[in-house]
Amino acid sequence: MAVTNTSSHRPLTGIFQDHLANSIVCAELLGQLFLNLQEPAFHVARIKQLEEQGDQLTAEVYDVLASLPDSEMAQLTEQFAKYLDDIVDGMNTTARMIDVFLPTSLEDAGRQLADLIGAMVARLHTEVLEYPDNRLESVRECRKALKRWEESADTIYHEWRKDHRHHGRLSLRAETDWDELLGIMEQTTDACYHAALILERLAKNHLARMNTESGQSCTQ
Repeated sequence: MAVTNTSSHRPLTGIFQDHLANSIVCAELLGQLFLNLQEPAFHVARIKQLEEQGDQLTAEVYDVLASLPDSEMAQLTEQFAKYLDDIVDGMNTTARMIDVFLPTSLEDAGRQLADLIGAMVARLHTEVLEYPDNRLESVRECRKALKRWEESADTIYHEWRKDHRHHGRLSLRAETDWDELLGIMEQTTDACYHAALILERLAKNHLARMNTESGQSCTQ
């Protein structure tokens, strides 16, 4: 992110913007997949392609960081890249599980979680577009919004499990499949929230460094 890059690599900010733009498309396709459970092949294949693009972007981040000295900002940037990779990996795992399980009907909790993932990725993308010039109030609100959505995802998954434990209307196999599927999606919302936490720390550290450098220049 705001790590000084003197190599021939492109800026980290651009890589992360591309990473989240890629995840936005992936989330849109995942939402469409839940509406086309009977014919998943196209959406599953496209999501896999986007996951591979995400892997390439993550590798590009690591290549940049390998050329830079170790620092707290570099470590935070590496963590941010990991969470972005976890997000697109989670969506791909969800799609491939649908391809394996071939559910015969849609559980509303799946659609709700897909919508939440899409909203969280879009909000992260909006904030990354401003980095490193984010207002701290804005990046803080981003983190709070994603926390609310992450808590909503946890509630949706918990209530689904409780409902099916007490009033099971699916076969045992279908219930097991959906439980695993929704669990992966809930973990993906966790990754979104953790990315927001790291982004806030990056923004704060960048601002602190700018203030320090500004103070030093004023005393010279």
